[in-house]
Amino acid sequence: MIYLRMSIDLGKKFLSQKNFKDAEKVFLDLYKNNNSFEINYNLGVINFELKKIKLSLKYFKKCIKIDSRSLNTYLKIAFLQQSTGDIEKSLSTYLKVLEINIRDIRAYYGIFTLNPNFLKENHFEVIKKINENPKANILEKFLSDFLMSKKEKNDGNLDRELFFLNNAHNICFNFKKEYNLQSQKYYSKIILEHYNQPNFIDNNKKNNLFNNISPIFIIGLPRSGSTLVEAIITSSEDKIPSFGESAFINMGVLNQLSSKILSNIESQNIFYFKVNEFQDFVYKKYSQFSLIKNKTINFVDKSLENFFNIEFILSIFPKARFLHCHRNLKDSIVGIYQSLLPDLSWTHSIENIIKYIENYKKIMDYFKKKYPDKIFDISLEYLTKNKEEVSKDIFNFCNIKWNSNVLEFYKRHDLDIRTTSNIQIRDKINSYDHKKYSQYYNLFNNYQDKYNWLK
Repeated sequence: MIYLRMSIDLGKKFLSQKNFKDAEKVFLDLYKNNNSFEINYNLGVINFELKKIKLSLKYFKKCIKIDSRSLNTYLKIAFLQQSTGDIEKSLSTYLKVLEINIRDIRAYYGIFTLNPNFLKENHFEVIKKINENPKANILEKFLSDFLMSKKEKNDGNLDRELFFLNNAHNICFNFKKEYNLQSQKYYSKIILEHYNQPNFIDNNKKNNLFNNISPIFIIGLPRSGSTLVEAIITSSEDKIPSFGESAFINMGVLNQLSSKILSNIESQNIFYFKVNEFQDFVYKKYSQFSLIKNKTINFVDKSLENFFNIEFILSIFPKARFLHCHRNLKDSIVGIYQSLLPDLSWTHSIENIIKYIENYKKIMDYFKKKYPDKIFDISLEYLTKNKEEVSKDIFNFCNIKWNSNVLEFYKRHDLDIRTTSNIQIRDKINSYDHKKYSQYYNLFNNYQDKYNWLK
C-alpha cells in the first residue's frame, strides 16, 4: 500500500512538471495490477495533455463507471469536448454536473466559456447565492465574482461590473500570493536583466536535429489574435502540429534562473546560461509528442511569453521564426483584465498589466532591431480586414505553402484549442470592433502621464 501511494505521488509529480511520458509510464505500470479510479483519472489527464483525445476519453469513462457521480471527471470530459469543438456534448456534460450538484461553480464557469448566452437567469440566481454565501470557498468566491461581473456587463452596469471583476482578481492573486509575488519579481526584474543575455556557455550543440527544425513561435500579449494565427497555420497542407501554450521554453529558462527568483539578494551578477542543459530540457519536453524525434519538421508553440526568450530560443533553434501578434494596446489591457487568466500573476490589476506591457514593448523593440528577419508583426486589426493578404504574408515568412482552405479553419473537426478563445475561433474571421472597449479607456487616466503610449 505504501509503494502504491509513493508511485502515485511520483506520477503526479511528473505530471506537474509536464513530464507526461514519465508520468504515463508510472501509471501504466500501476494500471497492470490496479484499475482504480485514481489511476484511470490520471491516465485520462496525461493522454489529454499528450493530445490523445480518444484515449483520454476512454480512461475518463472508466472513471465514471467506477464513480458515476464524480464531478471532477465530468468536468474534465466537458473541457475535453469543449477543446475539440463539440459544444452540444460539452454543454450536456456541464449540465450533468449541475444535476449532481447545482452549486458547483466550475460548471457555471464552463458553460459561460462555451457561450455566455447559455447562462440563464435561473443560473445567475444560484451564482448570486454562492457569491453572497459567507462560507463560500476561495474557488466559489472568485469564480462567482467573475461571473457576476459578466452579468453586470451584459446589463450595462459598468461600475458594478468593475466592482465584481476587481474582487475576482484580488481573490485570485491573494490565493497564491507568495507564488504570484515571485512571478511578479521574475517578469518585472529578473528576466529584464537577462533577456538579452550574451553569456552562453557549453554551446557545442550535440543535438544536430535542432539545427534543422524551423519552429514557429507565436508571441505577444493575450487577447491579440494569437489563437487565430495558430488555427490558420495549423490548417495548412503541411499539417504542422502545435504544442499550444506549452511553456516548455519558459520552464527551461526558469530552471536556470530559479535561484535568482527565490533569492532576496539584489544582484547584478553576470548570468551564464548553459545551452546544452537548456537544449536537453527542451528536447525532453517536446519529444514526448513523438513529433521531433525522427524527422525534420516545423511545429508551432504559442507560449506568448516567449518574447522574453527569443535569445535563448535562437541559441538552440537557429532557424526559429517568431510571429508577433499585437493589437491596439488599450484594447489589449481591457481584454486581458476582462478575462480570467489565473496562472498569469500580472493580469490581476490594471496597473500590473500596464507595467508588463511597458516591459513587453521595450523587449520587442530590442529584438525587432536585432533580429528583423526573424520576427514578423501581425496586427489583429489588419489581419481581420485583409485576411487573405496577411495570411499569405505569414505563410511566406514561415516558408509554408498557402491555400485558401487555411482561412476555413473553423470547419475543421480536429481543431484542438484550449485557450479562452476556444469558442470564438470556431467561426469565420470577424472584422475588428474598434469601439468594443472604448467605454473602459478612462481606467487609464491615472497612468497616461507616465506611459505616453496610453495617451
